[in-house]
Amino acid sequence: MESLNPINYKRIVILTGAGISAESGIQTFRDSGGLWENYPVEEVATPDAFHRDPHKVWRFYSHRRHQAGLATPNRAHEALVDFAQKINPHLFLITQNVDYLHQRAGGDILSPHCMHGSLHQSRCTACQKVHLDDIVYYDESGRFNPKHSGLFSTLPTNALTVENLKISEELPLSPCCHELLRPHIVWFGEVPFHLEEIFRRLEHCELFISIGTSGQVYPAAGFLQTAKSHGARTVLINQEAHHHNPYVDQFLEGKAGEVVPKFFKTT
Repeated sequence: MESLNPINYKRIVILTGAGISAESGIQTFRDSGGLWENYPVEEVATPDAFHRDPHKVWRFYSHRRHQAGLATPNRAHEALVDFAQKINPHLFLITQNVDYLHQRAGGDILSPHCMHGSLHQSRCTACQKVHLDDIVYYDESGRFNPKHSGLFSTLPTNALTVENLKISEELPLSPCCHELLRPHIVWFGEVPFHLEEIFRRLEHCELFISIGTSGQVYPAAGFLQTAKSHGARTVLINQEAHHHNPYVDQFLEGKAGEVVPKFFKTT
């Protein structure tokens, strides 16, 4: 396979998956057999699950917010920010992750398009307004005990706060309509965010780079083929061994924290 250098390309699209956050200590439920507290993840990540038992769903996402708040961006996240800052400020970053690590690494330098949503946001179930929210509503014992997770280094002025939180039956209510809040996450059976803009970028990019994703879940699994079919060069960075794929021009095997800084080196 040929060796590609991202410095030589202007229109770059990057897709990141769970593999880029693994070295930050973010647990993937694929690795845990798809279980959380012996519940299949599908039981806490569908609209029907939320309708049946919003307390259980919010316990699950409180657990995820707490875990993400303890994690820190790793060298792979930082390398993408460094490349955008020094070489190419027009990178288009797509992430399947909801852990907020790209945002914490890059601030305003590299704003990811979170196709599956983000743990730092909640949505009003009445008017669909999205609110900044990093509150862990349930502690590790399952008790309703709201406190901030640490996803925000400093709380934005428009973020939900524990002090102003409105609740009903130990569930958070939206400040806009005083109706139930739900995590702003794409659940099983829902359509990912930003797809129109993502496919437009894929069709016009010069270089597409996939980092730390299995490439098995659609629609993200089709991004590589879409970019390649429109003339882009393609790079796959993954810890898992790569079996020949006609749409991959260059494959780099290894941990994201080791491979990404080398590939995106700026000096």
